[in-house]
Amino acid sequence: MIKLKIFQIFLTAITISVLLFFIPFESHSDKINDWWGVPEYQRGIPSDDSFISKFNFISVTTHYQIRDNSGGLICIVQSDNVQIYDSKVTFDYLSSHPLRTTFENNGEIINYVPIKESWNVGEGDTFLSALKTTMFDPVEELELYSFFATTNGCAVQPGDKVTVIWEIIYN
Repeated sequence: MIKLKIFQIFLTAITISVLLFFIPFESHSDKINDWWGVPEYQRGIPSDDSFISKFNFISVTTHYQIRDNSGGLICIVQSDNVQIYDSKVTFDYLSSHPLRTTFENNGEIINYVPIKESWNVGEGDTFLSALKTTMFDPVEELELYSFFATTNGCAVQPGDKVTVIWEIIYN
């Protein structure tokens, strides 16, 4: 009787193992046409289809540092994995930025724009690995995310100070 139960358990375990490890699972998904109602500006699609981008981004990087309440350095992270909202609003913003500097390289005018932001970590935040910066579109009257970066990340606590510098080089 005991050997029969052990045999049944053994047979069941073998059957489940075969089902889980040797039969491939397939995944099917439908194409999403409307993005579940997410507005175009949040998907990074410019509202002005007639805009022809004047950007030729040479380099876009971001780096940030986190300091604790006493000013001690917790971590420094840098990434060049940055997505840009390529629109007239972004072009106008970068072209008129007060810290924008230009220089010439092989007869080409190169623009350099550093954007610095700081904030204190709020309650509930424990890890920082994705950054974004926003600007206001006066035509659409919307706040747009113009730059979005992913990084390796760093642990944070409420009250820590985050300082982010975006460096954009374009011609």
